[in-house]
Amino acid sequence: MRRRRELTSAVLLVSALAGLPGVRVALSQGTAPPGGVPAVVAPAAPAPLPSPVAGIRNKLSAGDLLSAESILEVHRARHGEDGAWLQGLAWLARGALLLGELDKSERYAGEVRRACDARLAKGVKLADDRDLETALGAVIEVDAQRLERTRGRAAAVKLLRGEIAAHGSAPVAMRSRLQKRLNLMTLVGQPAPELVVEGHLGEPPPSLASLRGKPVVLFLWAEWCGDCRAQAAPLAATLRKHAADSLRCVAVTRWYDEPALRGRETARVDSMWTAAYADVGSIPRVFSTASMVGYGASSTPSFVFVDRRGIVRGYTATRLTEAELEQRVAQILR
Repeated sequence: MRRRRELTSAVLLVSALAGLPGVRVALSQGTAPPGGVPAVVAPAAPAPLPSPVAGIRNKLSAGDLLSAESILEVHRARHGEDGAWLQGLAWLARGALLLGELDKSERYAGEVRRACDARLAKGVKLADDRDLETALGAVIEVDAQRLERTRGRAAAVKLLRGEIAAHGSAPVAMRSRLQKRLNLMTLVGQPAPELVVEGHLGEPPPSLASLRGKPVVLFLWAEWCGDCRAQAAPLAATLRKHAADSLRCVAVTRWYDEPALRGRETARVDSMWTAAYADVGSIPRVFSTASMVGYGASSTPSFVFVDRRGIVRGYTATRLTEAELEQRVAQILR
């Protein structure tokens, strides 16, 4: 009798669960456990929606804007104007600019702007929507680059400064991105902004002012960045080669984890430096969100080359070969 009641209760429970969305109940004889009670299978996690971005980027790298446009059109028909669509649209604006189709670039950038404005008007926050943040930052860069080509650098700089002021509370990645684009247009020839030291590894780092008279390379990096690790060997070789020239290097990064996890992250960053940058040595290593934003380190690695008078003579937001690194260092040794 007790066994019968247990089976009855189990069947009633399974019947109730079977009516819930996403719950699948195995009723076949082969899947029922001993005793004949049907098995309840947990609902599978929904598969993420496909993104068109990889396909669009591949087509753009091949110079095929028309195929890239078609990929996004198909995605929109299937999935609507979701976050992936917005990112894909921003890539079309970038791709059209790179391929010299300025009219299309302007049109796509305008569509991205309108879509972003609509989301922001609904109360969506940049900090809560990575697709929105990335697309808006990308299209501001596109607008600035197009303005530089068509109306000159001054117009582009004015646009960027206005956008930076308007988005002063945006996430760090977006603010760094806009500052990077501005720095690419304005930083060379200017005094190097002093580092804002929020933390450090090893001995307290020197100020840039105290390094006047010495050429300085700022290496803007991140612990998780594979391209940064690839720079360890050429950077170490360059520093060894020019040790007699008083060449100095300061590594600058920021904390990416929440403040409560900062101690653990600091230890992890120190361990990564010891493991991956041993040849570079124990150069000054600074934590500074303010300086990563100010120097536009949205792309890591980035390099800033400062001459003996404290003036920026080179700025790159890419990884460099040893030959390219040597060429830029030569400019600050004079």
